[in-house]
Amino acid sequence: MGWNNILIIGENNVCNSYMCGVILGDLLKQSNIDDISVQSRGLVVLFSEPVAPLAISALAAHDYIIDVFRSAQLTKEDVAGADLIITMTDEQVGRLLKDYPCDAICMSLGRFLGKELALPDLSEGSREDYEKGFENFEKWMREVADRLF
Repeated sequence: MGWNNILIIGENNVCNSYMCGVILGDLLKQSNIDDISVQSRGLVVLFSEPVAPLAISALAAHDYIIDVFRSAQLTKEDVAGADLIITMTDEQVGRLLKDYPCDAICMSLGRFLGKELALPDLSEGSREDYEKGFENFEKWMREVADRLF
């Protein structure tokens, strides 16, 4: 498909989109695919903040490489440079296209995978909630990676 720059978009970029971006980026590296860039961004980032500590713990527990990261607001430049934009929800696709018209392929994770997904709300979740969320995100990112090549 020729996707070189993938954006994964969430609400505030401190949990779901960050976790998905880390997982997908690492899966691509494990497959020796170095010509695809994966970044995560948020639709509503009022100020940059650290990623949720339990998200970092869940990723680290499964040996994912975690760079120093703070949430980042989606910008017009991010969108202009993207080939594929995956949001966490269908509703976010609508908001994205309203605020950031673009030529990239934009769709929710569920639509990209062709199925209904029950995305976890981890905003006030426990360690167990984050672990279950991680397991879902890893499964879904493996499916995304499989569709990329």
